[in-house]
Amino acid sequence: MKIRGGYLPRIGGRPSRVVRVVAVPERLFIELCQDGVTFGPSVGDGDTVVFGAPLARADVAGGSIALPAPAAGTVSVEPARASLPASIALTVSSAEIRPLGSRHTPERTTADAMRGALAGGGIWPRIWSSTTRGMPPLDGSEAPRRIIVNFVVAEPFRTRGKVVLQEDWERVAAGLRFLPRLLAEYGVIHLVLTELSDPVALAIRKESAGHAWVHIEDVPVRYPVEHPRVLLRALRQSEKRVKPDEVVWVLDVQAVQAIGACMGEGIPLHERIVAVGGPGASNPRHVRVRVGTPIERFLEPVDSAATPLVLRGGLLSGRPANPATGVGYGDDAFFVLPHPTEREFLGFMNPGFDRVSILPCFASRLTGAPDNHITTSIRGERRPCIACGLCETICPARLLPQVLHRYIYRDAIDQAEAAGLPLCIRCGLCSYVCPSKIELSHEFTKTQERLEAEHREQAAMETERERREENRTSEAEHSEDWRK
Repeated sequence: MKIRGGYLPRIGGRPSRVVRVVAVPERLFIELCQDGVTFGPSVGDGDTVVFGAPLARADVAGGSIALPAPAAGTVSVEPARASLPASIALTVSSAEIRPLGSRHTPERTTADAMRGALAGGGIWPRIWSSTTRGMPPLDGSEAPRRIIVNFVVAEPFRTRGKVVLQEDWERVAAGLRFLPRLLAEYGVIHLVLTELSDPVALAIRKESAGHAWVHIEDVPVRYPVEHPRVLLRALRQSEKRVKPDEVVWVLDVQAVQAIGACMGEGIPLHERIVAVGGPGASNPRHVRVRVGTPIERFLEPVDSAATPLVLRGGLLSGRPANPATGVGYGDDAFFVLPHPTEREFLGFMNPGFDRVSILPCFASRLTGAPDNHITTSIRGERRPCIACGLCETICPARLLPQVLHRYIYRDAIDQAEAAGLPLCIRCGLCSYVCPSKIELSHEFTKTQERLEAEHREQAAMETERERREENRTSEAEHSEDWRK
């Protein structure tokens, strides 16, 4: 599979492959908004829950999904306040992990049983569908012809597939054996790896040997290779037999691991392996942490007067997070970005051994050294677009970001939409490489949200107009019948 565009930033603070287990704290905080879905509490203040019991539910297309309790204890519903979102606080009485549902076997389970177990186990939102651009419907109306399982992550610094495989190989292998039950007839599973000669790739090929429905695909390690829409486009380009309207689902390695635990052992989603890295992290590493654990519990103290910025996610797609909030069911990374502590004297004379740019302007291009100097500072003032074309070169969606920027700057939103703005996947690469420091990604995201709101309003007005027209037609027919 070929990936067009993209870039691989070299950043300091790469987490080690060693995974440290974080002890379960006395209180867990489960946010009621997860993966863009707002859940309603199914428990009340003072209620006692067991491990895996549903804390909250949300109605989605074709059914409802739940947030399972990551531990046993007493709950209290915390309303939103200040910078903290609405959540359920769970005072832990027991951190013991017990099977919740029935144990299934791949040969005897059904697609309906899998959908029900994954919805109740908190795993269904981990599946991305090409038709909904989000989680697929639960009623079985959508059966994928192909499922892409991605083991490759290139963004600094999200949990690497190799780390999950070395920690939970048996559960990942079990999850792969259950996936065919969700496929349509004669469906195919595509396993996305890097080097096919890698020991991890060889182990996966050995596991899938003899299964005609499993295809091994190799991709370059270049961000945003892990984005579902990028993988979908690459698959359609490499497999000419993939039809434009063919349903494709995309999962990552932790989703497959969770499926293996849920279906094979009856254990719902309750913990995550997350990467803690970046130049502001004093001890970059991977940690295995219970869902709901406050982020500040596993952040090492730093020798700095200014508290670093913590991003929920990687450097390019992450968003600022409050360290007091809990780990979510879909979290896999926390990037620690330091604030600049002092101004650099004669910075223009720095050869750049500790800085990285897409342009060959630093000495790190010769040494291959990572960027250990990146901070929350934008390193210079914002300037007008110079039409350098770098954003176009790395754009994985094949857009012209510099053209879109000019349309948006002139408030020509319709022209920006016609030029492909809705196709932007919000990877953030254009902002990262822009030498003029223009926040292109933020600009595009806000305009996309504006367009989506306008389309919703237009659709509502059209629906209301049709309703009124139907009422007038009905009244006219009724009046005609009365005259007769």
